[in-house]
Amino acid sequence: MHGPLETLLAEGVIEEICGRLKSGKEADLWLVRHAGEIVAAKVYKARHARSFRNNAAYKEGRQVRNTRTQRAMDRGSRFGQAAAEEAWKAKEADALHTLHAAGVRVPKPVLFYEGVLLMELVLDPHGHPAPRLVDAHVARDAAGTLYADLRGQVIRMLRSDVIHGDLSPFNVLLGRQGPVVIDFPQVIGAAHNSQAESFFQRDVEGLRRFFEAIDPSLRAAANDAREIWRAYVRRELTPDFVPSGRASHASPQEARARGEAQRPRPHEGAAARDRTRPERSNHGRGTRRDEATGGARGRHDSPAPARRETGGRAPDRRRAAPSPEVIRVVRPPLAAKGAPAAASHPSHPVTPPAAASQRADDGGRSHHRRRRRRGRR
Repeated sequence: MHGPLETLLAEGVIEEICGRLKSGKEADLWLVRHAGEIVAAKVYKARHARSFRNNAAYKEGRQVRNTRTQRAMDRGSRFGQAAAEEAWKAKEADALHTLHAAGVRVPKPVLFYEGVLLMELVLDPHGHPAPRLVDAHVARDAAGTLYADLRGQVIRMLRSDVIHGDLSPFNVLLGRQGPVVIDFPQVIGAAHNSQAESFFQRDVEGLRRFFEAIDPSLRAAANDAREIWRAYVRRELTPDFVPSGRASHASPQEARARGEAQRPRPHEGAAARDRTRPERSNHGRGTRRDEATGGARGRHDSPAPARRETGGRAPDRRRAAPSPEVIRVVRPPLAAKGAPAAASHPSHPVTPPAAASQRADDGGRSHHRRRRRRGRR
């Protein structure tokens, strides 16, 4: 039933198995006696028995020192799968050692032996096993203090290039010294995982929203995760860093990098939507009449907008291109010799009678010449 613990008991690593404390999705937690003290023993479940299996994104960037083992893990051979399982179990022990040395409030690691992690048992002020944050009653006046404390723990973790990856009220214990962060099998290297920022923001936002449901004033801290990560990237993150609490808007460069479209807010109305639409050009929709010459006027007489918008960007030709327009041109009929000219289209000037008769004579002479040439042939 608890085979790994029996191995530790047979080899004298522990003196007694007191009982099981709780069961999780990845491991069972037992109370055992080690060196005369009651400690917590974390026994990991087999991969086929774990409910959390899709952890490929968490493993990105994890490496082992033995290159042969790393190649086998990359190929996914039977030996590589077994090695990856052992490396996954040892990762939490390594993270606890790193974070405890950095001053983060985590259970003190005691021993990692044969796939079993022995660590300090976290107790509440009454000496009982500490409850999880999600199971405890948190008063409204204490929510802000607890959130600020956990935010400070997260900052110390990030300074050690460590991200929890699965931080939630289920993975925080209310110990006698303050909130304690537990469960690190999905720990992420902040400098080696391409999705580190999204994991970090999810961790911080998950805690903030939990406390915001208790104290709505924490809604003002919605930008904390972004500020902390920006300070980390700029190498300005200190152990006592406190976010400003001011909401910030992404610059145009950051918005384009994230692929966010700059759209007007719903409350700004139609005027804002009109400002964001590209100006449509009337070029090619007709001619503009010059009042001095009395030329023809097209149907669209509004002045053409500038070809370049503010910021030097060309307007969208796919939206601004006008639909093709058919213009009907009516030619005046040829008048007979000596007859008055026919009425022309209202939009064209009337041809004088003398010019019309002259064109008719020229047309008649050209017609007779062509007939004579065909007769000679």
